[in-house]
Amino acid sequence: MVLVFWTSIRKQCLLTLPLLLCVSYHGNVESAVYWEETNNVTYCTLPRDKTLPDPDWGPGNCTPKPEDYLNCVYYWTNASATTATIRTHYLNRTDAAYSDYVIYVGRPLIYCIGLVCNILSICVFSQKQLRQVATCQFMIAIAVFDILTILNGFFYWIEYELLVPVMTAHVALCKISVFTVYCGPQMSAITLTLMSAERLMRKLNTAAHERWFSIKRTRLYIVVIVLAMVLLNIYTFVSDIFFEECCKNVCWNIYHDGTDMLELHEKNCRKGVGNNCGNMGALAFYTVYKWVALSIYWILPFVGLPVINGWLLYEIWKERRRRNNQECRSIIPIPDLSVNGSEYDEDRDKEITKMLILVTLSYWVMTTGCNFMQAGIIDVYHACTPDELVRNSTIYTIFMLLFYLNHASNFFLYCISAKPYRDEVKCMFARGYRAMSFKRNKNETKIQSCSYNAENDKRVNLARVSLYMSDGSRCNSIGSLSNSTT
Repeated sequence: MVLVFWTSIRKQCLLTLPLLLCVSYHGNVESAVYWEETNNVTYCTLPRDKTLPDPDWGPGNCTPKPEDYLNCVYYWTNASATTATIRTHYLNRTDAAYSDYVIYVGRPLIYCIGLVCNILSICVFSQKQLRQVATCQFMIAIAVFDILTILNGFFYWIEYELLVPVMTAHVALCKISVFTVYCGPQMSAITLTLMSAERLMRKLNTAAHERWFSIKRTRLYIVVIVLAMVLLNIYTFVSDIFFEECCKNVCWNIYHDGTDMLELHEKNCRKGVGNNCGNMGALAFYTVYKWVALSIYWILPFVGLPVINGWLLYEIWKERRRRNNQECRSIIPIPDLSVNGSEYDEDRDKEITKMLILVTLSYWVMTTGCNFMQAGIIDVYHACTPDELVRNSTIYTIFMLLFYLNHASNFFLYCISAKPYRDEVKCMFARGYRAMSFKRNKNETKIQSCSYNAENDKRVNLARVSLYMSDGSRCNSIGSLSNSTT
């Protein structure tokens, strides 16, 4: 009779509000409990059947306290949406396994691509000519911050996808990894917004730009950003985010955990029955901190980038209208490029416009979902049915992959979409190829003879011939490059 009643109610829910309403009915812990009132908080749990076994508790015969048992089952079941546990333990479903495998493969793929591309960005913008430009200084800093975030991502992949304890193995590893994943993206977002403001000032007032964004001041701004974000997130090292609760070690962070376990831990600590009780203000701090992080990492760039870049595009449009065969300075004045800084044509305008629009739109798309999750606007930690659990896992997978893709794609956004930087990348690879060819030819001539004859000198000189680009531009030869660096 109960089964018939439940079946009819379930069909009605699916017809009216699918995946949003749950049936409420009280029972004991061993039965199929859907709603339970505990300490004035309503918890929704999943049916206790063969497809949803009890959580894989800690080593030994550990069992949560009876009064916390339902809360622990609820927490660990919903936490599986953000880990491979949804595939290995909770659900034997194709859609659940699919979303988990996507993030299982996607994380390391994005990490590897991001590391290579950000290292290439540093190599390009660190060249002698480019590092004298304030924009390139900001790009170097952004690449470093993104590498920091991506390297930290490997810890999360090992912990949550390979299910190998790394962050939960020691309190130091936990706090360092959490601090890095908080600090790195925030430094990158602020630097990106400041870089857009620097480009706008260069267009509006060259004299003021040279005064406020000299190389020395630009580096000072970067140092100030780093110190400010370190101070904002330093509380991570003194807060009680590493503890044992519900028979497992927990490394709590806003990107992988809801607040339920933190609330349960602080409640037990206040009762004197908790483990690893330290600073009891973690929950209050992170209740405020999540909105501060949302403001820094999403609201500031979300509002600032379109306003600044839109203003910049408007100035370009005005200048194009009043230009009558007059030479205008480049928006990205980079020395030692094939295109003279005074030449400003329509194709160059289109490329700069495309790059600015691409930067703004990509940031909106890639970071909005993850920021909404960490702020609790999008809730992925309170599922009531298996379908909702799979849905949360899919949402989490998409948003987290976009989050890391944002920090792996700056090389493509700036180096590939803007011709001046794209040409410099080509020249960098050309110089590297000529250097390796020259070294190989030199070694071959040494093997053939200890003394260079005329034939060997001719071969070496041929290796020094400059490589011409497909568009007619010329990269520096190895000889001129070495003379400029000595």
